[in-house]
Amino acid sequence: MSRKKRQRSKRLPISGSKKKDGREERKSVFEFAAGWRSRHPVFVFLLIFGVLMGVFYAFAIFTPFYKKHFLLSYLPFNAKVSGAILSLLGQDITVAGTSVSSPAFSICVDSGCDGIEPIALFVCAVLAFPAAFLRKIPGIIAGTLLLAILNFVRVVSLFLIGVYFPKAFLFMHLDVWQAMFILFAIVFWILWLRWATQS
Repeated sequence: MSRKKRQRSKRLPISGSKKKDGREERKSVFEFAAGWRSRHPVFVFLLIFGVLMGVFYAFAIFTPFYKKHFLLSYLPFNAKVSGAILSLLGQDITVAGTSVSSPAFSICVDSGCDGIEPIALFVCAVLAFPAAFLRKIPGIIAGTLLLAILNFVRVVSLFLIGVYFPKAFLFMHLDVWQAMFILFAIVFWILWLRWATQS
């Protein structure tokens, strides 16, 4: 065999390569997905976040358990805790179901005044971010507790505003507190993000 023929034979691909093996094809798909995620991290985060929020709203809207069991227990619990805090602050409080009332004013802790949506926003943002799962668990627990406590502060403050500044009640309830709650959820997520990404 001549020298040129030997060189050509060396350049020819070897038949029976394992590149088309099913296992290697699956690996290449995962590698492609990982590479795509690293090239478009913001888009992937928003996509996962949107899917998780969609799952939450689907659960809240279409699941009987959420309305008939969870809310029926959680809303009165919020009313009782808020009423107890108001009693400690010197208010003559009566709690009946989700209603917190006094001779001067009364409010009803209804769906939307429970802090669940900002909590879901925070939890979904934590889950969607590509961090170690062991760092997500304490973040979810701490953020959920802080936002739940903040909701008690909201109910108590709105009640006191209704008693002493009734003209400002609707503005504080519909505009200020709703925006503040979402802002707090974002701030808590940013604080968790800084902690979770520390080496």
